[in-house]
Amino acid sequence: MEDQRIFEQQFIIPLLTSYVRGEELTSLELKTIEIWIDRSEANRAVYLELVDNEILAKNLVDFGKLNSTTEERLKKLHGRLEKSQSNYKRVVIWSSAAAVLLFFSLSLLLYRYYQSTNVTNETVEMVATDVDPGKDQATLTFGNGMTVALNGKDLTTDQSGTSFLGDKAISENTNQTATLSTPRKGQYKTTLPDGTKVWLNAESELKFPTQFTTDERLVELKGEGYFEVAHNANKPFIVISKGQRVKVLGTKFNINSYSNEETTKTTLISGSVELSNEKNTASIKLKPGQQGKLNQSKFTTEFVDTDIFTAWTTNEFQFEGAPLVEVLRQLERWYDVDVDYSNIPNVSVHGTISRQKKLSSVLYTLEKITDLKFQVTNERRLKIIR
Repeated sequence: MEDQRIFEQQFIIPLLTSYVRGEELTSLELKTIEIWIDRSEANRAVYLELVDNEILAKNLVDFGKLNSTTEERLKKLHGRLEKSQSNYKRVVIWSSAAAVLLFFSLSLLLYRYYQSTNVTNETVEMVATDVDPGKDQATLTFGNGMTVALNGKDLTTDQSGTSFLGDKAISENTNQTATLSTPRKGQYKTTLPDGTKVWLNAESELKFPTQFTTDERLVELKGEGYFEVAHNANKPFIVISKGQRVKVLGTKFNINSYSNEETTKTTLISGSVELSNEKNTASIKLKPGQQGKLNQSKFTTEFVDTDIFTAWTTNEFQFEGAPLVEVLRQLERWYDVDVDYSNIPNVSVHGTISRQKKLSSVLYTLEKITDLKFQVTNERRLKIIR
């Protein structure tokens, strides 16, 4: 046991500290962490608590101020944690101050798990009932009926009409319609035949030809997509989405056109786009930083912080006065839960939360922001219990 503690103190703790703080590790170092985590349930619980633990994040801020030895610090902080055991299952994003003290938190976690197996059992049970975030996954369906499940590597289609998953061809070099669709808990990135890059958010669909052979590059979007359009002055890029037509030559923009959202939002990052409704009775041009909203065939525009509307492409939720009901719809799509909308107060949400966190972590943060209480049932139904 003593040899194991020395090994962890000298090797595992520094490696885990670097890993959680996002520092680059060698393949050997990553393999060392993997072997250590798989060695026992206690080690796995230590790791899971490290990346998702509320109590440490709250208490480590003052931990470095204690004027004592490392052993005494561990015992004092251990005492704080024991007094807060009722809140043990809640999680929150690590603060920067807490991250600086990760070395001590790891020492404490190892100390705690050597003292009690009850805590380990509780942690494993908590993790088993939590909801994981979404990931890269999608389905590609071709006009000839062939369907391909996509995971991991990006999808690309070259000018000859051949689709590739990584370096592997998954279709013939022919012109046909392809439909890329993401489920709940899914997102995906693809490159179209003209070099245009598209990111699809959860529960979305993009229909496109495997070759752009006409005088327009026409695609259809359902849900939400972020586009970086390859410039071609002679062949405009057209996006059809929920009663709206977006015309561009080369630019970066985001479209949110989910069927359960009141408006279709087009947010321009750079370049220029022209929006028109499906009846072509109204049209507007957007400038960089502007957002166009389509509601019942009418457009309105305003300047916005574009980062808020593209944050999902970098795995973040960003809210700047977003209505709670809109926030909950995003959680539905990303965590594949059903929200009970019968008791939603008129509350605005401000904050940034990682989309890579488990649902419990996101809900805990929302509780602190809104002063509400949330509950997820075994049927994956999300309720507000105040």
